[in-house]
Amino acid sequence: MKRCILFLLCSLILGADQGLHSAVRAGDIDKVKALIEAGVSVKERDNLGGTPLHDAAWGGHKEIAVLLLDKGAEVDAPHMDINAAHTESGSTPLHYAILTNHLDMVELLASRGADLKRRHRVGSTALHLAASRGHKEIVQFLLANKVEVDAEDGSGATALDEAAWKGHTAVVELLLKAGANPKHRIKDTKITPLHEAATRGFLEVAQLLIVAGAEVDAKDQGGSTPLDEALRQRHTLVVDYLMGKGAKIAGGDARGAARQMEDAVLKGQTEVVQLLLERKMDPDAPTANGSTLIHDACLKGHIGIAELLLAAGASANALNANGATPLHDAALAGQLAVAQLLLERGADIHALDRDSKATPLHYAASWGREEMVSLLLKKGGDRTRKNKAGKTAGELARAAGYDGIAELLK
Repeated sequence: MKRCILFLLCSLILGADQGLHSAVRAGDIDKVKALIEAGVSVKERDNLGGTPLHDAAWGGHKEIAVLLLDKGAEVDAPHMDINAAHTESGSTPLHYAILTNHLDMVELLASRGADLKRRHRVGSTALHLAASRGHKEIVQFLLANKVEVDAEDGSGATALDEAAWKGHTAVVELLLKAGANPKHRIKDTKITPLHEAATRGFLEVAQLLIVAGAEVDAKDQGGSTPLDEALRQRHTLVVDYLMGKGAKIAGGDARGAARQMEDAVLKGQTEVVQLLLERKMDPDAPTANGSTLIHDACLKGHIGIAELLLAAGASANALNANGATPLHDAALAGQLAVAQLLLERGADIHALDRDSKATPLHYAASWGREEMVSLLLKKGGDRTRKNKAGKTAGELARAAGYDGIAELLK
């Protein structure tokens, strides 16, 4: 019987404690007062390890927070370590107020002695939290209270890194005015805030960083510059801006620049290719696989890029490492629109590759490209021409099992 009574009393006390948390979360100050007067502790933890002051800070209930602090709540009480799996384990009420953008709560807690230098999870400072979420007014408050502007978190990132990565332009501007280092590098990756802005395509942030003195050609651990990252992500406005500020593709390495151009062509990144051509990239540059840019564009069927390359001076009869022309590649891949473009721009329909002495018609027939065969025949392709092995296009089609094409070529 005594055990049952004791259990009931414990349950009532525990229920009252949890009731205080519920009342705080609901913003019910009268109920909060009644529970405190009934003896419920303002320091009691909920089952996630938080205190009532955490709840008040999260909800922005300033009047309740004042009451709790007046009744002895600990201003810097962290979540209990036993709840380390909880997302905000170790957070203080100040961190909660910052996360939820309650400036008046931040000001209150600071006035009651909250530690503005207290670290959050993974070593983040209060400034990291505010900057990463774009909470401009809280950032201003923290800076006015002389927090360290370039403090690093556990990964080596600063508040400026956080703001640049998230594209919070106004916060970036505040941090830079407060003396944040635009050349800061994250210790393991050597990434700068400009890398982050370029990767995410945040032009205004990139502009602020450059004006503040960021290194336009800074290389990260892998050798990539901000321009390289902007190119990979197809952020053409950032690419154009950085190149206008003197940034060099691959930091000025010719082979790296060629790889970037080739990558843009293969991926069909028309706007990037156009920007690079405007910056005097060679339209006839050979690629790493022994081809040329126009060959790659035609093989992939990127007609817009093919038009750009031809307009920039690329030859419609350029030769790759095998002595084949772009029309050979278009024929092999069945890229009709590109083949039509090449023929209009003077591609030689009778061109022979070096190794097999085959024409584009031989390629199309061998690969079963019936529509391409029809186009090439219409444009004057020679069905009687034999390759090095003495085979006509029709014979090649028959041998490969493309009987319909073989009939076309009779």
